[in-house]
Amino acid sequence: MKKILFVLFLAMSATSYAQFSAYINGKAIKEGASVSKKDLASLQVGFKNQKKVTIISGISALYVQLLDANKKDIQSFFLQKDGYVAIEDFFKSNTPTTKYKVFGEGGFLSNGNTLDWILSAAVGQEAQKTIQVKIGLYVAEETGYRQYGQSVRLLEPMTFNVPIWDAKNVTMPFLDLTIDKTNIAGDMDTKQNGMLGRKETEIGYRLIEKDKIWYTAFALDSDKYPGLNAKEVADDFIHAGTFYANYNQMNDKKPFKDYDIQKYTLPWDHINDLLDSKNRLSKLSYRVNKEVKNSNLMNLFETVTINGMKGYAFKSSTDEREHINATKWTPKGNFVIYILEHPTNPKLTLIISSSVKNNGNTLEETDALLQTFINSIKK
Repeated sequence: MKKILFVLFLAMSATSYAQFSAYINGKAIKEGASVSKKDLASLQVGFKNQKKVTIISGISALYVQLLDANKKDIQSFFLQKDGYVAIEDFFKSNTPTTKYKVFGEGGFLSNGNTLDWILSAAVGQEAQKTIQVKIGLYVAEETGYRQYGQSVRLLEPMTFNVPIWDAKNVTMPFLDLTIDKTNIAGDMDTKQNGMLGRKETEIGYRLIEKDKIWYTAFALDSDKYPGLNAKEVADDFIHAGTFYANYNQMNDKKPFKDYDIQKYTLPWDHINDLLDSKNRLSKLSYRVNKEVKNSNLMNLFETVTINGMKGYAFKSSTDEREHINATKWTPKGNFVIYILEHPTNPKLTLIISSSVKNNGNTLEETDALLQTFINSIKK
C-alpha cells in the first residue's frame, strides 16, 4: 500500500457562512433549485469563506461536476491551480463577489465533450432525465512527481438540478423526429460510423431491450445519396444481405447481373451488422432457400404501412459460423428491418432495424419491439 505523506493543518474560517454562489443569467440561484437546460450554459460560480489551509505545494480545484440519477459522474469542468504560489494567489484574489465562468470559451477546462454535446447525448438516457450539478472546491498536497495525497474539501458542495428530457416528447435530431418514449424501455444512445464533421459520417440511435435485443434507428438523406428513397434503400439492403449470406460463392466485384451493388455505399455494418461474413440472414442463403438465386429479391419484402408511413419490412432467422471459410452454420437469432418513408421530410428514409448478431431473440418479440418504436413516432 502506497504510503501517503500528507500533512494538512485545517482551521475553520472565523465566520460560519462558508458557501458557494451560483448564477444563471447573472441571477443567484439557491441550493436544490431547478434550472432550465437552455440556461445552464450561462452558469457562473463563486465561493467565500473557504477553510484555511497551510500547504507546501500541490493542487487546488474549483469544479463543476455533472451527475446522473445514480450519482455517477457524467463529466467534470474545473479551474485548477498548481503549486504553492498559484494556489495562494487564487485564494487571495478571490472575493465574495468574484464570479467564474464555467462553460464555453474562457470557461473551465474539461476532461471530455462540450456542454452542448453532453446535453444532447443525455436525451433518451433513463438515468439522465434530470442531471444534478455539483459545485465543489478542494486542495491536495503534492507527495511526489505528479502524485498527490488525499484531497481535502474546503467547502460543503452546492448542488442544483437540470431537467433534461420528458419521456412523452423526446427529440431525435438525427432522425428529424420527436417520439413518445413512454413504452420504450432502456437507454437511447447515439451511434455513428465516423468522426463528426465528415461528409460520410452517419449518426443514428442505438437501443437495447431485455439486455439482449439490439436495434437502431437511422435516417438517410437523399442530398447525400442522390436518388435515394425507401425503395432504393430496400433494394440496396436486400442485395447486400444476399451477397453476405452467400459470401464464399459471390466474392467477385459484380455478383448480380441485374443490380450494381456499388450504386450506393450505405453504412449497413453500423446500422445492423449486416456486412459480416461470419453471420447471415438464412432466408437469403442459396443453400437454405434455393428459390432466392433466381428470384426478384424485392419480392422478399412485405410492403407495409405503419403509423401512417409507407415502406418495406423484411424478417428472417439468422445463422453464424466460426470463421470465414467454415461451412457449418448454426442458428443464432432472428432479424427484422423496416425501411420507411419519413413522415414529414421527403428527403429522408427511415431505417428501423435489429442487429444481425442478436442471439436467442424470437421473431415475434423483435418485430413487436420495432413496431412499438415506430408507433411512438409523432407526426
